[in-house]
Amino acid sequence: MVRIALLASVLAVAGLPALANDMENVNPSCQLVPEANCGWAELRKLKAPGKDLHDGQFMATRFDEAELPGANFSGSHLQLVNFHRANLKGADFSGSHLHAANLVGTDLSGANLEGANLLDANLAGANLKGARIGRVIWTAANLSGTTWVDGRVCAAGSKGECRN
Repeated sequence: MVRIALLASVLAVAGLPALANDMENVNPSCQLVPEANCGWAELRKLKAPGKDLHDGQFMATRFDEAELPGANFSGSHLQLVNFHRANLKGADFSGSHLHAANLVGTDLSGANLEGANLLDANLAGANLKGARIGRVIWTAANLSGTTWVDGRVCAAGSKGECRN
């Protein structure tokens, strides 16, 4: 009985990131500055080109359809972040933690991803043309339909590597 209750609690908490900030901004104290603490913030359709947000905390933050070309997220914690269809052309994610990030349809052309952790990230349909990808952790990352750094499109079912 205790095991079932514990399992139910764990599953409930595990499901929260996907729904946590769909209704309102659960972090109204978020300030868009370097080393920001903006976990769980609601920043959909944000327009902040070139914004310096290095070393920030953005766990489970919603940036859906945001306009952030040239933004600096270097060294930031972006686990479970949602960048669905965001414009991140030329953004700097070097050394960032993007575990399980939603990057579906995101434009990352020319971005710096060097040393980033993209474990379990979903980059289906994303654009990585011209991106810098040295030392990136791609383990289990969904790359189906992703435009790769050299312009080729990754085959459906590409996981952890771009296959033709």
